[in-house]
Amino acid sequence: MPFIEHQNNNLPYSNLPYAFKSRLIQLASLVDARTISIACSDLKNLNSHRRKSYTTVYITDNRQVSDAAKAYPQKESDFNLLYHFSKFSLIKYILDGPLTINPTWQTVLRAVQIAIDDKPLYINDTLILYLLQADSYDRMMPLVAGTYARLVLYGQYTWTQVKQLIHSNVKKVRIMGNVDVEPEEYDDAIQFVLRFPRGIGYKYVF
Repeated sequence: MPFIEHQNNNLPYSNLPYAFKSRLIQLASLVDARTISIACSDLKNLNSHRRKSYTTVYITDNRQVSDAAKAYPQKESDFNLLYHFSKFSLIKYILDGPLTINPTWQTVLRAVQIAIDDKPLYINDTLILYLLQADSYDRMMPLVAGTYARLVLYGQYTWTQVKQLIHSNVKKVRIMGNVDVEPEEYDDAIQFVLRFPRGIGYKYVF
């Protein structure tokens, strides 16, 4: 972009390139992105296509599981207070206990809707998956990313899928479903599990 000198040394908004505006929306927080799109009406369309960000999310491909997950917090009278305190590391550790993971969740999403919307999801704390259909993972997971540190799995998975979900930032894993491990993957699976606990903050439950 050529350098343009103005009387007040400020570059007019109209001179900003489209690529810069697009990057600005993508990097902004959800709250800031909404504010920017209100102030700059030509960015409303860009804001509607940006990734969605979640702290704790429950994703399933089963309607009954989805309905139950949505209803569960409503049955807990102290859920909001519990969720607020669970954001603190020490409180979260106490709520989990020494041997397992007991996460709360803010949002429940259907896998099929994620695939239809075709928008990236970013999870920064806890990812809970309950997948029963064979094609759900392949359709949905390319859209799921983030720095989540806690992973809970229900349903059916392959060993390759589990390894893809456990990135370097994951410290706590709870597997309550079935993992299909091929004979040639036995050694790799055992070595992976043995290497995973690297400190007191790490936990692997299955």
